[in-house]
Amino acid sequence: MFKDIDNQLYKFIFLVLLCIPLQLVSFEFTFAFIFILILFFLNRRNQIISKDFITAILFLLILFIIGISSTFFYKYQYWDIGKDIAYFLKPVLLLFLGYAIIHSIREESFFFKAFVYMGIAFAIIHIFRFISYPNVFSTSINTVRNATGLSNHVELIGLVFLILSFKYPKIKLFKKRSTSYSVIALLFVSFFLYFSRTMWFSIFLLLLTSFGYAKISLKALKYIGIVILLIGSFYIYLFSIEIPRDKPGISAFLYKMKIAPEEIFLPKVDLKNHAALWDHWRAYEAKMAFDQMKKQHHIIGRGFGSLVDLHFIAPLNDTGMRYISHLHNGYAMIYYKTGIIGLLFYLLFLLNLYLFTFYKNHLNIDIPITNLIAAIGIVLVFSTLIITGAYNLSDIYLFALGGLLALYDKHKLQAN
Repeated sequence: MFKDIDNQLYKFIFLVLLCIPLQLVSFEFTFAFIFILILFFLNRRNQIISKDFITAILFLLILFIIGISSTFFYKYQYWDIGKDIAYFLKPVLLLFLGYAIIHSIREESFFFKAFVYMGIAFAIIHIFRFISYPNVFSTSINTVRNATGLSNHVELIGLVFLILSFKYPKIKLFKKRSTSYSVIALLFVSFFLYFSRTMWFSIFLLLLTSFGYAKISLKALKYIGIVILLIGSFYIYLFSIEIPRDKPGISAFLYKMKIAPEEIFLPKVDLKNHAALWDHWRAYEAKMAFDQMKKQHHIIGRGFGSLVDLHFIAPLNDTGMRYISHLHNGYAMIYYKTGIIGLLFYLLFLLNLYLFTFYKNHLNIDIPITNLIAAIGIVLVFSTLIITGAYNLSDIYLFALGGLLALYDKHKLQAN
């Protein structure tokens, strides 16, 4: 009886944690809630931690320790130090929680059901908010997105699981194929209405890797080549037409797609030209960070609590900000805070995830667990460049990764 109660409690906690990326509450409250849950699970004596999980989490822990160590060489504001500690500790805690909760839940299918059913709920809410927004078709896409939602990766992951269920019957969630198609249609409509570049790139990467095309082979190169050809053709089309920057409707989304490469890599802009500055904001942040690093900073960084001087007061909040703690480019931020050593350990963390796609094939017969773990690694490689990857405040992938590592352990025990 008590085991059933525990099982239901773990399921409830898992579902609550899936809502956290939507930032329904403040980051401080969210972090405190996660920390309390960590203490709860650490106190449970029956919790088993595998070598694979320790390896995965160890790289992030070492990176965190490097940031802490670097801080002792400088005098920063305690509030800024505390924010960075919470910020860099959050993915570690979410990874552990996802692992601990799914390890404690008996039903393997719950992990997949949670993402799909929560995705359905979020999609319905999002579509309703979108269609009920005043003058939705005559308003700028950016304005609509800010009001109705920028992205939702719970929906994205749920959509991927449903697509995978056609090849892997063990994660089949609906008896009727028509029901699966209907839910996929619902999730895709919501997915499309986010007009999120990150979500589009993420779903391509997740599906390619989940179906096993991350391994270097002739078949994989064929599908990768097709994707590159499609993306290349799309960009050839975008650069062949004039797209107004502030035109209402889908033009704003196409404009953002067009400038995506230069938004990251071309930081030379005129500070007086606000439109050009915002179009290259990610690159500008990163350039300011690199410009402010001296020789002694390159090894272990400037530590937690360090701020990047933007050299002007940017309208990033109601009062404006000249000094910022976090950057959109996660690689630049990790390098700034923890130096080349910290960045190396982050890359090792991502490489370790990718290598799961080469692990024992018999574990992938029923559920593509190792491919999904590798897929998250590849998505983080991309998302770290534009939305800080594992350190994004609304990231859900580390939580999902913890759950997948728990499922991997269970399958590994069964296979042995």
